[in-house]
Amino acid sequence: MTMAKQAPPGRAGRAWLLERIATATHGIDLLGQKQQLLSRERRRLVRHLEEASSAWATAQAEAELWSTRAGALGGASSTRLAGAQTSGLAEVSISWRNTMGVVHPDEARVTPAPLDATDLASFNAAVGPSALAHRRALGAAARLAVARSALGAVETELASTRRRLRAIERDRLPWLKAELHTLVLALDEVEREERLFTRWAARRSEQGATP
Repeated sequence: MTMAKQAPPGRAGRAWLLERIATATHGIDLLGQKQQLLSRERRRLVRHLEEASSAWATAQAEAELWSTRAGALGGASSTRLAGAQTSGLAEVSISWRNTMGVVHPDEARVTPAPLDATDLASFNAAVGPSALAHRRALGAAARLAVARSALGAVETELASTRRRLRAIERDRLPWLKAELHTLVLALDEVEREERLFTRWAARRSEQGATP
């Protein structure tokens, strides 16, 4: 990995590298914590999705069963007529949640269109239960969609966090430490040369001062 910015030369470079090493190390700690929390949330959402999928499958099967019964008792025309008595559309409201900076849907509330009990009573005995079963299936479908969306959002952020963490651990931090090591060796060499020159200059000065 090629780093975009090189360390400045000399002792300023050592301070520059030490500061960035500290920042990278702190970043690893923070990203590691975020990864753990997101992983925990992902596991919770996986369980929630499994429960929502099971609930949807059960609700769907029940709705299909009652729809079949209603059709068998009164024919397809009775189902269509019953549906015509329903005014308006169902309303779905979504509540949202923020998980480690990830905003995702958290819960769905479904308000189906109103059903007139008097009208339903005029049809066969299976139409009412069929209508209620389909309302339950609608709610289950909305909750399943929310569960899928939430899990997808958290998984996307978790993957991004893991990539960033690997980039710092495998590339950024090793590069900074290698640069620091090289610079420290160079500075040590310069300091040795400076000490040698200082001693040599001191001896020359002493020899020049001797009568």
